[in-house]
Amino acid sequence: MRHNGDVRPLVTALVLALALVAVSTASGSTPSSGGTPTALVIRVKSHVTASFNDDHPPKGDSNGDRYLVRDELRNVGKQFGKADGAVVGHDSGLIVVTGPKTGSFVGVAILPGGKIRFKGVLSLTSVPGPPLIVTGGTGRYARASGKVVIGPGGYPLNTYRLTLPV
Repeated sequence: MRHNGDVRPLVTALVLALALVAVSTASGSTPSSGGTPTALVIRVKSHVTASFNDDHPPKGDSNGDRYLVRDELRNVGKQFGKADGAVVGHDSGLIVVTGPKTGSFVGVAILPGGKIRFKGVLSLTSVPGPPLIVTGGTGRYARASGKVVIGPGGYPLNTYRLTLPV
């Protein structure tokens, strides 16, 4: 795997997709036993801290190419008991190019209280693309379901809409 020093538009779009894991203004409460599932919305800005690619022939973006991305997640407003702009976690993910404008994505966000796992199909040309699907987690996010939406821009606002079972 080589470090990708040249941030191409595709890599930027992929990084934005990974930023999905970012989260900022959380609302909702922790689930308690015997009640209905709890809705939780988390929004954060994603800042890329590392990006690596594994470019298979032919040179350039093609089926099977892989991108590994790691982001720092920052609050947008007060959340998790921390101030606006504070680092509240990080995420990482693997993107595999599956077509000229698509890729598959598997990632994890680590936030106060646990981890959130997610996956999905990404549009490599448009942001926001389709939402990623939350597949579970640990700690506070154990057995979570829901979606993650990545916003546009270099430091995208990413929104997690979670349902936490009781």
